[in-house]
Amino acid sequence: MLATDRLLEIEQTWGDRVQRIVPIELDGETLRIIMYVWDGSNLRITEQWQGLRLLRYSYYWLTQANELQVGWDNVPHHIHLANFPHHKHVGGQGNPQPAFETTLDQVLAVVLGD
Repeated sequence: MLATDRLLEIEQTWGDRVQRIVPIELDGETLRIIMYVWDGSNLRITEQWQGLRLLRYSYYWLTQANELQVGWDNVPHHIHLANFPHHKHVGGQGNPQPAFETTLDQVLAVVLGD
Protein backbone atom coordinates (compact mmCIF):
# COMPACT_ATOMS: atom_id res chain seq x y z
CA MET A 1 0.00 0.00 0.00
CA LEU A 2 1.37 3.40 -0.87
CA ALA A 3 1.97 5.65 2.10
CA THR A 4 -0.14 8.42 0.56
CA ASP A 5 -3.10 6.04 0.21
CA ARG A 6 -2.63 4.81 3.78
CA LEU A 7 -2.54 8.38 5.09
CA LEU A 8 -5.83 9.15 3.35
CA GLU A 9 -7.35 5.99 4.81
CA ILE A 10 -6.22 6.95 8.33
CA GLU A 11 -7.49 10.52 7.93
CA GLN A 12 -10.90 9.31 6.69
CA THR A 13 -11.25 6.75 9.49
CA TRP A 14 -9.79 8.62 12.45
CA GLY A 15 -9.42 12.29 11.48
CA ASP A 16 -12.55 13.44 13.27
CA ARG A 17 -11.58 11.57 16.49
CA VAL A 18 -8.19 13.23 16.99
CA GLN A 19 -6.92 16.78 17.23
CA ARG A 20 -4.62 16.58 14.19
CA ILE A 21 -2.48 14.26 12.07
CA VAL A 22 0.99 15.40 11.02
CA PRO A 23 2.81 13.54 8.22
CA ILE A 24 6.52 13.06 8.90
CA GLU A 25 7.51 10.70 6.07
CA LEU A 26 5.57 9.36 3.12
CA ASP A 27 8.09 7.37 1.10
CA GLY A 28 6.72 4.71 -1.21
CA GLU A 29 5.24 2.12 1.13
CA THR A 30 6.70 3.62 4.33
CA LEU A 31 4.51 5.87 6.44
CA ARG A 32 5.50 7.92 9.48
CA ILE A 33 2.99 10.25 11.12
CA ILE A 34 2.20 11.77 14.49
CA MET A 35 -1.41 11.71 15.60
CA TYR A 36 -2.24 14.25 18.33
CA VAL A 37 -5.02 13.22 20.70
CA TRP A 38 -7.39 15.66 22.42
CA ASP A 39 -5.97 14.82 25.90
CA GLY A 40 -2.56 16.18 24.85
CA SER A 41 -0.96 12.79 24.25
CA ASN A 42 0.30 11.71 20.84
CA LEU A 43 0.71 8.49 18.90
CA ARG A 44 3.86 8.06 16.79
CA ILE A 45 2.93 5.77 13.91
CA THR A 46 5.31 3.96 11.57
CA GLU A 47 4.18 1.36 9.05
CA GLN A 48 6.07 -0.42 6.28
CA TRP A 49 3.93 -2.13 3.67
CA GLN A 50 4.56 -4.57 0.86
CA GLY A 51 1.50 -4.35 -1.34
CA LEU A 52 -1.46 -5.04 0.95
CA ARG A 53 0.69 -6.78 3.60
CA LEU A 54 1.86 -4.84 6.65
CA LEU A 55 5.47 -5.92 7.21
CA ARG A 56 6.57 -3.76 10.13
CA TYR A 57 4.79 -1.45 12.49
CA SER A 58 5.41 0.62 15.56
CA TYR A 59 2.77 2.60 17.41
CA TYR A 60 4.22 4.57 20.30
CA TRP A 61 1.77 6.41 22.57
CA LEU A 62 3.44 9.26 24.43
CA THR A 63 2.23 11.61 27.14
CA GLN A 64 1.98 15.35 26.60
CA ALA A 65 5.56 15.52 27.97
CA ASN A 66 6.62 12.88 25.37
CA GLU A 67 7.11 10.12 27.93
CA LEU A 68 6.25 6.59 26.85
CA GLN A 69 2.87 5.26 27.96
CA VAL A 70 2.69 2.20 25.71
CA GLY A 71 4.63 1.29 22.58
CA TRP A 72 3.48 -1.53 20.30
CA ASP A 73 5.72 -3.04 17.61
CA ASN A 74 6.62 -6.25 15.82
CA VAL A 75 10.42 -6.04 15.84
CA PRO A 76 11.43 -9.70 16.38
CA HIS A 77 13.58 -9.39 19.48
CA HIS A 78 11.48 -10.62 22.45
CA ILE A 79 11.25 -14.28 21.45
CA HIS A 80 10.19 -15.41 24.94
CA LEU A 81 6.90 -13.47 24.87
CA ALA A 82 3.56 -14.96 23.84
CA ASN A 83 2.39 -13.72 20.45
CA PHE A 84 5.99 -13.19 19.25
CA PRO A 85 6.96 -10.98 17.42
CA HIS A 86 4.08 -8.72 18.51
CA HIS A 87 4.79 -7.01 21.83
CA LYS A 88 4.35 -3.77 23.71
CA HIS A 89 6.51 -1.71 26.04
CA VAL A 90 4.45 -0.43 28.96
CA GLY A 91 5.72 2.64 30.80
CA GLY A 92 9.21 2.23 29.37
CA GLN A 93 11.39 0.18 27.04
CA GLY A 94 12.45 -2.10 29.90
CA ASN A 95 8.96 -3.53 30.38
CA PRO A 96 8.11 -5.65 27.30
CA GLN A 97 4.82 -7.57 27.40
CA PRO A 98 2.87 -9.68 24.91
CA ALA A 99 0.67 -7.58 22.65
CA PHE A 100 -2.54 -8.70 21.08
CA GLU A 101 -3.25 -5.28 19.60
CA THR A 102 -1.48 -5.67 16.27
CA THR A 103 -3.25 -3.13 14.04
CA LEU A 104 -3.61 0.62 14.16
CA ASP A 105 -7.37 0.26 14.68
CA GLN A 106 -6.83 -1.95 17.75
CA VAL A 107 -4.20 0.40 19.18
CA LEU A 108 -6.42 3.45 18.63
CA ALA A 109 -9.25 1.69 20.46
CA VAL A 110 -6.93 1.61 23.50
CA VAL A 111 -5.61 5.14 23.04
CA LEU A 112 -9.05 6.68 22.49
CA GLY A 113 -10.74 4.54 25.12
CA ASP A 114 -13.16 2.73 22.78
